[in-house]
Amino acid sequence: MRFAFITTTQGLPSWGGSEELWSQAASQLKLEDHDVRAFVMYRPQLSGKLTQLGQHGVALETYPSPSYLVSTARYTWTIASLSYRRAYRRLKRFHPDLVIISQGTNEGGFKWAKICRDAAIPYVIIVQCNSELWWFEEKDIGDAAESYTGALRVFCVSRSNLDLLRLQVGDELRNGEVVWNPYNVSVEQPPAWPDESGGWGLACVARMDLAAKGQDLLLQTLAHPRWRSRPFEVSFYGAGPHEPALRRLADMLRVNNVHFCGHVTDIRTAWEHNHILVLPSRYEGLPLALVEAMWCERPAVVTDVGGNAELCVDNETGFIAPAATVSSFGGALEQAWARRKEWAQMGQAARVRVERQVPKDPIGQFCERLKNCLA
Repeated sequence: MRFAFITTTQGLPSWGGSEELWSQAASQLKLEDHDVRAFVMYRPQLSGKLTQLGQHGVALETYPSPSYLVSTARYTWTIASLSYRRAYRRLKRFHPDLVIISQGTNEGGFKWAKICRDAAIPYVIIVQCNSELWWFEEKDIGDAAESYTGALRVFCVSRSNLDLLRLQVGDELRNGEVVWNPYNVSVEQPPAWPDESGGWGLACVARMDLAAKGQDLLLQTLAHPRWRSRPFEVSFYGAGPHEPALRRLADMLRVNNVHFCGHVTDIRTAWEHNHILVLPSRYEGLPLALVEAMWCERPAVVTDVGGNAELCVDNETGFIAPAATVSSFGGALEQAWARRKEWAQMGQAARVRVERQVPKDPIGQFCERLKNCLA
């Protein structure tokens, strides 16, 4: 079979978790001796992960990135239009049995979806994240509806994201399904429970993007006088554009027991030193940080956005704040602190739940679903 993967979010030297599903699936299908190509946004320097994909035998094609065009004089809009058309022609000449369009949000791949419809090429769409803030305007709703209803499958990473997409499009989307992202932690023996005698370790594992991940809500919560004398440390794991702003906010609020640990390649090391995940997200798909924490027998304090409440069970495997506000998240964190002696037990319950809910081979499962689309 011939498969074409199109990502509408990649091309930068950095690499996000939303790229792992399509890229690992592309590698797996190539390993199974299928003909696989990947269409990625052009950048002068592509991510090392994309280079590895090429080394695995996946043919790489580039197309212009709108954000790159805005920030550089390399392309005129006329040349950009020609470059788009060349990319579309390359896709048509390849004529795959299935196109997989991977979107970071609820839009971004509609032009590619139209090309597929015009060329009678079957396609599916992956939606990695959704938000109640993202609604389609008059000029976009037609393309959105045609793109999603014309797909063989619409894969969302949580039921909540899929249900919201149905409202945004104004269609039941009977072709909608939930899919699991691959996670970056061993499912074997979890790390030992950290020593509690020196205090409690709270880990916020997320990219430094305050609009999405809400780390500012955590700092505002911890600035309350009741937290000043409590024995805990907060460790921020992750990188991103808002790290300097978050550091300044911590200084302004005089929340001194925080550590900025940067990006870690082995998240298991973070859970060797921390007892609970704290993730005050404003919107989500289904955060890998939550899945990985549960595999590592750690409870969580999360907001009721995306798929958080689909995996985390309030007062059993963690604590769920009804909304992404300081008062709501602060209330959930206060509830968690009152039951901190139960965190280890709740972490064990989290491990049991994730074992029941999350497949151990999400990539293999996803590849089978893609092939079944053509059965």
